[in-house]
Amino acid sequence: SSREHAVWALRDWGIRAVIAPSFGNIFYANCFKNGLLPVTLPLDAIEAIAAEVAPAPQANKVIVDLVEMVVVSPSGTTYRFEIGEFYRLVLLEGLNPIDAVLRYEEEIGGFQAADRGRRPWIYGSAA
Repeated sequence: SSREHAVWALRDWGIRAVIAPSFGNIFYANCFKNGLLPVTLPLDAIEAIAAEVAPAPQANKVIVDLVEMVVVSPSGTTYRFEIGEFYRLVLLEGLNPIDAVLRYEEEIGGFQAADRGRRPWIYGSAA
């Protein structure tokens, strides 16, 4: 989709995180599928960070810390952000979404076994 191309373009430019007040659902999900961190912060926080960066963009760096889930402005002001644990795992460990789900294979199997006992008709006849 064109939304995924937008994420690819950002990654091709070396951008590893995007900070905005909101994101469209498809773009947001595509970010994680392609290793880009979308950070949602309130508009006033973004404006404050931009005001600090604007005088000298090359010197005034912004730190986005996924481990601590914070954005640190050039002056050291810290802004917390939230991210789902699944998405965080995908980015921190460089996993694609399927690999991340497969980490829960044992739990999924346990659920399926219990569910098969509760609702055998869902699974059809035994092989």
